Amino acid sequence: MSFLKLCDLLEDELQPKMQLLKARAPVSVKKQVAIALYKVASCSEYRVVGNVFGVHKSTVKKYLYRVVKAINKVMAPAYINIPNQDEAKYIAMQFENMSHIPQIIGCIDGTHVPITVLEEGYRDFVNRKGWASYNVQAIVDCCVG
Repeated sequence: MSFLKLCDLLEDELQPKMQLLKARAPVSVKKQVAIALYKVASCSEYRVVGNVFGVHKSTVKKYLYRVVKAINKVMAPAYINIPNQDEAKYIAMQFENMSHIPQIIGCIDGTHVPITVLEEGYRDFVNRKGWASYNVQAIVDCCVG
């Protein structure tokens, strides 16, 4: 998904509201999304992200929270489907037929994918075993593959 598409999807949730008594211009949707994406992608401190975008660290925290909340509200329903009771029973039956283990409707697992990181940000990516990685998590049902 492109940056502009993401901004368009989140526009209604993040559009700055007109404030009569505020002296500053509101932060645009694009800047809010850029701040949040930069923070998540770089794992930089709020202060560092604030310096990059010319805002205070509390503003970075505020927009990170708003963007994540907007993504959860607008996009999560399209990508995350919680089964209803009948669907859950059917999925559990499929799992039991496949694995002989009852009452399972999903599996969750994670792994660390090794990455190459610049020395400057290395410590932000070091896992418990002492090497740099992305922590990847997956949740699946019995119909994967």
